[in-house]
Amino acid sequence: MAGQFNGSLKDAIDEVLAWSSIFNFHPTLEDLIENLQLKTEPEQIIDFIKESSEISVTNGVVISNKYPVNTELENSKALAKEHIEHTREVLSILNSSKQITGLAITGSVAAGVNEENGDVDILIITKPGWVWRVRALAIYLSHKHPNGRLLCPNMVLANDSLEFEHSVYGAREMMRIIPIKDDNGISKLYDSNKWVQNILPNARKKSIFEIEKTRSYPWWWSVMRIPLVGSIIESWEANRRIKELTFSKSDEAIYSKSVCRGHENAHKKRIEHEYSKAMEAI
Repeated sequence: MAGQFNGSLKDAIDEVLAWSSIFNFHPTLEDLIENLQLKTEPEQIIDFIKESSEISVTNGVVISNKYPVNTELENSKALAKEHIEHTREVLSILNSSKQITGLAITGSVAAGVNEENGDVDILIITKPGWVWRVRALAIYLSHKHPNGRLLCPNMVLANDSLEFEHSVYGAREMMRIIPIKDDNGISKLYDSNKWVQNILPNARKKSIFEIEKTRSYPWWWSVMRIPLVGSIIESWEANRRIKELTFSKSDEAIYSKSVCRGHENAHKKRIEHEYSKAMEAI
């Protein structure tokens, strides 16, 4: 799915709206422009929509008569905001860790929507040699903290292992993340994936979402930070978890000493399959 888009402006807009329909989502004008695989100016899009018999802007979002209107969109947006607030305290604990160089909200919440039973997916970037200890802290918070139940740390990466697979899916996932912390972690993520700009030439990095720093760790986190002891625990935890997770049935999941990408539900493959069907329908 990677590569330079060669279609017209109409094709580019149709492609974004087809993509959005997979998620039952209606983009704002800004969302539409940022997801276009064609360099353009806002005035061009506005003029195109004015002249279109199929596309309109209604209640701040772009609607196509090719796809059903999601009447629950505002509720989904409200849930995303509510879920971020519910998770703010555990995010503030992760935000305070010096071993974490990058922290961001990803997935549907980053797109501004969520379901009643949805999670708050996060990306964590760590200093080299800290992936599995930091993951253990995030998992602990998600299970034991009173406000941690929505937290889903499904991607923990060392900041020397940040290159993503080239694809439209990967480009869109990356450019919609909401950074919370960037001690050269998120910046390095963008620098390691400059190919994204070739796919989404109008996309821009989002501003930092300000969250306080709360140093409220479980007692064992101080043990994890003891230089020699911590390194031994990191190696043991990495080897143990990688061995357990080797039997993953998903070819999207990656487990190594510097990457923990727990995409066990093959979400990317399902989305790309739906995307192919939507493009065929166009």
